[in-house]
This record gives sequence, structure tokens and C-alpha cells, in this order.
Amino acid sequence: MIRQTKKLGEVCEIITGGTPKTSVKDFYGNEFLWAGPSDLGRGIFVTNTNKKLSKKGFRESGIRIIPKDSVMMSCIGYIGKIGIAREEMATNQQINTFVPNHEILDSKYLYYSLIFKAEEFRENSSQTTLPIINKTKCSNIEIPLPPLTEQKEIVKMLDEKMGKIAEAKRLRAEALADTEKILPQTLREIFKEGKQRGWEEKNIGNIFALNYGKGLSKLERSENGDYIAYGANGELGKTDKFLIEGKSIIIGRKGSAGKVIRVSGKFWPTDVTYYVTEGEGYNIDFAFYLFKYLDFTQYAKGVKPGINRNEIYSLKFNLPPLAEQRKIVVNLDTLSKKLRTLRDRETAQLADLKSLERAHLREAFAGEV
Repeated sequence: MIRQTKKLGEVCEIITGGTPKTSVKDFYGNEFLWAGPSDLGRGIFVTNTNKKLSKKGFRESGIRIIPKDSVMMSCIGYIGKIGIAREEMATNQQINTFVPNHEILDSKYLYYSLIFKAEEFRENSSQTTLPIINKTKCSNIEIPLPPLTEQKEIVKMLDEKMGKIAEAKRLRAEALADTEKILPQTLREIFKEGKQRGWEEKNIGNIFALNYGKGLSKLERSENGDYIAYGANGELGKTDKFLIEGKSIIIGRKGSAGKVIRVSGKFWPTDVTYYVTEGEGYNIDFAFYLFKYLDFTQYAKGVKPGINRNEIYSLKFNLPPLAEQRKIVVNLDTLSKKLRTLRDRETAQLADLKSLERAHLREAFAGEV
């Protein structure tokens, strides 16, 4: 069935949020909701926000107030997080709010329409480091607009189907979170038991050398290089050069500070990383699990978080004999393999649920089964 369509700008007032002057401390408090992208996408309705304004900030700062039942969408950075305002509130400038003409457009129908159109919003955003879709482009996106009675029937159907999917997603997400806790808990138990058994106490700096990675220019990277270059966020690209060879550990020094990666072969760790190679008195695979246990991410400091190796060197731990290290690695590798299988299965199930969501939305708005 072909439905009439309307541009969002024809059926909604679109309001871009703002931030009150941070120099006026009286504008901020705990009295009125002020939504940002992190407050969206956690359910249909926004009933609370991470940051709030004072009465003065809400009424006198000059930011636009959005009415109850308006539909908010993040339009800078991660585009497409959506939520309905449960009460009168304000938003920051990363959010465009769609205030529907209630005579012809139901708020929850608009909410589901925007979810259905989320990919179109992203395709229409500026292709920059920080994607942005402005109010003009938002206003030109079209949505199907059947009569209000049909809109409510569609909402009723989607509430039922999407509600069941949301519950299934919640259970899968909880299962995934529980899976992620197993290895850290196992490591805590191993090192606690080792301390009780008298493993020798050491400092990281007494055993391991955290070597600085080295910068690699764009000219030295190539699509067809033989070796992989690693940055703080993981793989950075291929290169014709290598800096380390064999089993090694790469640790984020800046950026994803404290992230630990185990590698094998020929690699180039860049200048935002440390790297540890095989050495005397320790098994390199055991060192990987030890660093996971010590969780270097908690030592990241600064505006652009980084870790200082001298601080890491002072950390104490209990070191088992080399033969026991190897046995521990065998058990932990087996556990890690099982956890990867579980994680992959749970992630695939979440992806299937998201696909089912899209199928229901297509059925509702595009007439596809």
C-alpha cells in the first residue's frame, strides 16, 4: 500500500538545543532536565538526564525549551540515537528535537519513523571526522503519513513486537556482560591464590621492559605491506617495515591508554604504544594475562589520557615459577577460547535481534514483509 509522505519540516517544528554559558554557574543545578546524546537510545522515553539545569538556567539562559512528547535525536557525532521527552526539558546543541503537529502526527509514530529513517539521516550527514546533519537536511527527510487512526494502530503493533525484542536484547546484553566478567574474575582468583601460596612478590619494573614504540609516517604505510602497524586503538595499517618479531605484547600508551594486545609475527608498534617482548624469567603469554589482571587502563591520566611507564614499573605482583606460568597459560587460553565462542554467539544473537527490529520497521513503514 502506497502511503502519503510528508517532509519532517512540514509536520514538525525542529529545535536545535544549546548550552547555557558555563561561566554562569547559577545556570546549572539539579532542577530541570537537560538532555545530551548519552541520555538517548536507552528506551523510548527520557525520564532523567545525566546533567541538569537550575531554574534560572532553564528559564533565563536563552536556550529553547522543548515540550513534553517531543522526539529528540542526536545529530552530531553518533547520529540517530532517539528518545521521547517524558516532560518539558531542554537539550544541548548535539540534539535536534522534532515537535510534532499533534493534529496530524502521533509522537510515538514519529519516534518509530525516525528509527526507521536513521540510516537516511546518517547518509545525509556531513562526511567529516565528526558527522553532523543540520536542521535543514533533517527537515527535508520524508516520512510516511497515514491518518492518525492508522498511525496509532502501527504504534500498537510496533510496541508489542519491539517490546518483546527489547526484552530479548536486554537478556542477551546481560549474558554478554556476564561473559566479559569471567576472565577478570578468574585472574583475580589465580593471583589471590598465588599470593597465599607464596609466589614471590615483584615489581613490574624488575621483570619487564616497556619499550617505546616509534612513529611511522604515512609514507611508510602501504596497503600491500607485509607487516601490521599497531596504534593505541589497535591495528593502524600495513607497512613494509617491522620493529619487533616473535611473540610480543603491545600496550596503549596514549589514546586507548592501557589497552593490551597480544601479537605474534612481525609488527611495528607506533609511538602511542609500549611493547614488551620475550625475556628471561617470564612467559610472554603469562605476561599478557598478568597485564590484563593489573588493568593498566586505571592509570591513564590527563586530558588526552596516557599512562606513564614509571608508574607501571612500580606496580607489585606475585610471580609463579616459570613451569607454573606455562600451566596457567594453557588453562587461560582454553578458557579464553570458550569465552570467545560464547561472546561470538551472544553478539550474533544481538545482531539477529537488530535485524528483526529492522524487518518489523520495514513492514510497518515500507509495506515489506
